[in-house]
Amino acid sequence: MTAVSDSPDIELLHRAWEAITRGDLGFMESALAPDAKWRAVEDGPWNCEDRATIIEVMQGNLARGLRGRIEETVQDGSRVMVAFRRDPSSPGGAPRAGELAYMVVTVRDGKIVEMKGCANRAAATSYMHTAIVPDAETLDTVRPPEVVATPPEQRVSRLVPFVRVGDVERSVAFYEQLGFITKSVFAPRGRLVWAALESDGAELMLSGPDEPIDAQREGVLFYLYAHDLSALRDQLIAAGVPAGEIEDGTPGPREEMRVIDPDGYVLMVAQTEPATGG
Repeated sequence: MTAVSDSPDIELLHRAWEAITRGDLGFMESALAPDAKWRAVEDGPWNCEDRATIIEVMQGNLARGLRGRIEETVQDGSRVMVAFRRDPSSPGGAPRAGELAYMVVTVRDGKIVEMKGCANRAAATSYMHTAIVPDAETLDTVRPPEVVATPPEQRVSRLVPFVRVGDVERSVAFYEQLGFITKSVFAPRGRLVWAALESDGAELMLSGPDEPIDAQREGVLFYLYAHDLSALRDQLIAAGVPAGEIEDGTPGPREEMRVIDPDGYVLMVAQTEPATGG
């Protein structure tokens, strides 16, 4: 294997990354072969099949805040294994802060002809030696995604399942056996029709079926909370996401809005109640 000081290929990769971190993709573009490929850990239609597409994706990654450093480079012939660590101060991108991502870069005649993402060091080492994706169990295990999206400015801060049940009292008694404690109830004329339960970090709301519902879509809905509901609604509308009007949710939150996800499931998003002094 080749040491860093002896390898023009490794020097090329370091120079390319330094240029990218400055927001200058010109050097990287000149270092790529016109038909260069960028293959993900798992091949699919998301692979980049030419230089122009690679540069376009890199521009998007930089815009999302991807920053970091090359932690290690190891070369075997024309292939270089690169270990990358994301800058903890970076607002988004992949891999997650503190974790390494691995890629094998193939360089021929001073041009990068392929970049292959690898699930871990073992897979990268194998690919560097053989150019064959190993049948490693590690490729079939749960792992962090290759790209972690930067969250938008407005975001929800809490999620509570809201379940329609046939008998609220019966369901409360059941969930109490799992350790849930009833924290709030709504019982007009003495009839329990709604309850909020908690167990450590778990939360659950139960409501009686006061009206016909679509059991597949609304038998369970998701109740979320936002610190600035109006700003979140504006952000959703600007992004093309249909969001309902903000309405009074009494006896629940005083402000809430209805949002439908792509599969028709209902999200109710409420304004986080301001903290009160005691």
